[in-house]
Amino acid sequence: MAYQLYRNTTLGNSLQESLDELIQSQQITPQLALQVLLQFDKAINSALAQRVRNRVNFRSCF
Repeated sequence: MAYQLYRNTTLGNSLQESLDELIQSQQITPQLALQVLLQFDKAINSALAQRVRNRVNFRSCF
């Protein structure tokens, strides 16, 4: 899934580590952690789509 691309960023990794700690201490369920990650995927993609104005276009001269 393309939405999961940003899970490997510093922010995404920190979120996953925090969720893992909460699961290990039995403060949340793995199912809740998955829901949080899915919401993160949607939120980060939506925010970037709305706020990023610079785009790169490649054209071939051939």
